[in-house]
Amino acid sequence: MKLCNLKPNRHLQPYVSRYWLWENEPNLPQIMPGTGTELMFHYYEPFAGRNQKNEIFVAPNCHIISPRYGCYHINPARYSGFISVRFRAGAFRHFSRESGNDLIDRFIDINEIWGKKGQEFGQRVLDAKSLQERIIIIEYFLMRFLEMYRRPNSWLDAAVKKVFYGCSDVVLKEISSELFISDRQLQRKFREAVGVSPKTFQRNCRFETVLKHLLLNKETDYLTSALEHGYYDQSHFIKEFKTYVGEYPSLFLHEENFMSHFYNRKLFD
Repeated sequence: MKLCNLKPNRHLQPYVSRYWLWENEPNLPQIMPGTGTELMFHYYEPFAGRNQKNEIFVAPNCHIISPRYGCYHINPARYSGFISVRFRAGAFRHFSRESGNDLIDRFIDINEIWGKKGQEFGQRVLDAKSLQERIIIIEYFLMRFLEMYRRPNSWLDAAVKKVFYGCSDVVLKEISSELFISDRQLQRKFREAVGVSPKTFQRNCRFETVLKHLLLNKETDYLTSALEHGYYDQSHFIKEFKTYVGEYPSLFLHEENFMSHFYNRKLFD
């Protein structure tokens, strides 16, 4: 398996956490619940499989996968290879005119997002002969889209960041007060940015944070981490785990899943 992680240029770093590459691994891990958006270019076989509702899907070659609240099981692929852009939570809104409400829990062809420019973008990345060439093309288009669609409301970026990094204990009413906005305004704008209410986003962030920690650190004892991140007790965490993953944590947290997942350690602050 070939896997690498690369930093974006400094202009994109506030919005994009990394580029990452995955190749030559026929058995792909599940796509787990998450709060961020991925922009993926499959230069071999695209993802195909079933979602948590047991519905069959086939992803486009070039797509985004938006914030999601269940697992996607990926079929084994004879030839797998893709490069992905991982956006920070809520940051994709600066690259598209689409509302977060329209992006939740599905694979979306980039042609739907950017029209002819999206088609050109995808084809040029797929046709590129090297990783370096792909990165150059990706950054060229992302910089153009950022110039076209960058949103005002920097307070909204601050609010998303506060909930994301303080998901264990942040009090949402205090965010409204600190930012001098009404609760109603926070609710409405938050939905436009990330597709769900601040409360739902906080719940998803908390689960994502715990699951990521457990998988990266290969921990089967989940209770300590769950309690540290605001779960009331074991029953509370098990109920959340079954909702998001569809099985008990004691069955999911084993060597195979520790060795193969799409989470990464932090590249930079």
